[in-house]
Amino acid sequence: MNMAAIRTTWREFRAFWRDLTGENAYDRYVERHRRNHPGHAPMSEREFWRARDDFNETHQSTGCC
Repeated sequence: MNMAAIRTTWREFRAFWRDLTGENAYDRYVERHRRNHPGHAPMSEREFWRARDDFNETHQSTGCC
């Protein structure tokens, strides 16, 4: 395997892992926000994670339906 193939494989694995663990949630939020609300600044990363945690604490799912 050459170095270019190794880098590509690593990049793809890292993207998959970030998607699987939710680590890329802020990146997806910023992309969607810029597309839907041009000219309006998105939340900072810290604000985003705090808002997400607050939402999850107040909107608990029972796991059903």
